[in-house]
Amino acid sequence: MISDGLDLRYWTMAIIGLGVVLGILRLLLWQRSAPVPDRSPRRRLALLAGLQIAVGLLLFLSLFPPSDTIRTGALIVATAGSGMPVDRQPGDVLVAMPEAGAIEGAFRTPDLATAVRRFPDASGIRILGQGLVPRDQEIAPQGLIFDAPASPPGLIEVAMPGPVAAGAGFSVGGQIGSLPRGSIELVDPAGTLVSRRPVAAGARFIVTGTARTPGLALFLLRLRDSAGEVQEQLVVPVQTRSEAPPRVRVLAGAPGAETKFLRRWAQNASIDLRVDIDVGAGVQLGDGRMALTRDSLAEVDLVVIDDRRWETLAATERARLRAAVSEGMGLLLRPTGVLSPTSRSEWAAMGLPLTGPDDSVATQLDPSSGIEDAALVTDTRAREPLPELTRRDLADRGVQAVSLLKGRDGVPLASWRPQGRGRVGLWTITDSYALVLTGEQQRYADLWSTLFSTLARASDDSRVRIEGPVLTGRRTSVCRIDGSATVLAPDGTSRALLNDPLTGDHACGAYWPTQDGWHVVRDGRGRETPFFAQSASSAPSLAAWTDRQATVALTGGEAIARGNSTTGSPGSPWPWFAGLLIVAGLLWWLERKRPAGGKPQD
Repeated sequence: MISDGLDLRYWTMAIIGLGVVLGILRLLLWQRSAPVPDRSPRRRLALLAGLQIAVGLLLFLSLFPPSDTIRTGALIVATAGSGMPVDRQPGDVLVAMPEAGAIEGAFRTPDLATAVRRFPDASGIRILGQGLVPRDQEIAPQGLIFDAPASPPGLIEVAMPGPVAAGAGFSVGGQIGSLPRGSIELVDPAGTLVSRRPVAAGARFIVTGTARTPGLALFLLRLRDSAGEVQEQLVVPVQTRSEAPPRVRVLAGAPGAETKFLRRWAQNASIDLRVDIDVGAGVQLGDGRMALTRDSLAEVDLVVIDDRRWETLAATERARLRAAVSEGMGLLLRPTGVLSPTSRSEWAAMGLPLTGPDDSVATQLDPSSGIEDAALVTDTRAREPLPELTRRDLADRGVQAVSLLKGRDGVPLASWRPQGRGRVGLWTITDSYALVLTGEQQRYADLWSTLFSTLARASDDSRVRIEGPVLTGRRTSVCRIDGSATVLAPDGTSRALLNDPLTGDHACGAYWPTQDGWHVVRDGRGRETPFFAQSASSAPSLAAWTDRQATVALTGGEAIARGNSTTGSPGSPWPWFAGLLIVAGLLWWLERKRPAGGKPQD
């Protein structure tokens, strides 16, 4: 650029253009002043003028050759499941990760970081196949191009159970991929089928089991197709701890079969349950009157109270119950009759707004929560339908309400919501003992075990937490690390865990298991937490789906524009200069050539 702001090429173009104009003007003046016999034909005159213009243009292009436009290709990364052929545009570079199969014409690289360093000029990154594995997800830039494949047919999400107390129930939840129809099964360590549910493509499921004795156990989660063939099988590790049984207090306004059967079941399950029945006029039944003080409630994990007993409590006792819930105690409310407006408003003040006419209606439990396969019935008779129970037509339909149990019609029968550090639950069934009378003792036990374990005061457990399921060769997060922690592998080798400061109060570290089997995390206080690692090949759909979702999170619209970007490189002046010499020589020869019947020009 020069001082007046105009580009140098514009000045050069102006000077060359002025020279061409002067040359043509000189040619016209000579033609006009020459004698008529010596004048050139019009075609020769036009050719001379055209060659002068061509010389000027070629001179400018020799000084300022146009840049060459080059398409900058994308880096195409083939991962596991990449097919052939690969659609490539000119300039694209195809690389294959170790997980990809044989890809014709691809450069083999050990990881994405190596590929990016090897081809730094790529305009974007395009992912083929199932997606990037955790090794490459950390360094992958945002804005990838990824045409995500369909979900795999197996288990794509699985939520493993945490530590449970002996005799308590646990659940395993998850989601099915693209399998059209099938069933999900939970099998105990003895090979007995304990829970089965039908599933379909994209469906979520929950199967339940019971932890019998303290220790470590391996259950199996099996996915079968509609023909009964096993599609995938995943190990479900269960750690059963020998913990103190929950301390439960039942407050009732009158004796009844519901309280009687509940007390009998608690005795068989070794649950510390005491009953306080106030029939009025100072008469107490059961285990004696319970003083509702702050100290006594601090020693209780769960209080079960019906509406009649609630209405006999003093205002100070109700306030103490609410305060105890805020401090971590569980509270299960049992409406047995028409609720008074006062009770409704007080329960709503605890975060339990109830809707419904409060009538007594018949209901049946949802049979899908148990095993409803005829092949599992031990006798030749058809399985009897579940008995008809009675419930109060009330429900907590707030956004924070969590349903624990539903009827066949989908109406919630049991639900809970958080209140401070504790939980408040609602149980609308008034005659669950009918399950025992009709031979459904196990269903009755599972039902109340779920209620107690969900609502009871949570134990103060600050041990490390492992995100599951844990697969060998893949990153596992170990959180709540206290001090220096180490991981003991099945072969006896140990490795220290480093707390990542970026995780803050979660205090998490990363661990890559290399062996199948039970591992143990030992924290700085000497406490040990076991976890089970299994081969990634046992859960191919889970691993593929995890990689797919992580890669999708890295995609964006920016890379689409960058994938078709172009760059300009300075062009060579020599072709234009060669053309200039040729045209200039032709112009000189034509000007010196004698016209027909004339003299050579000066």
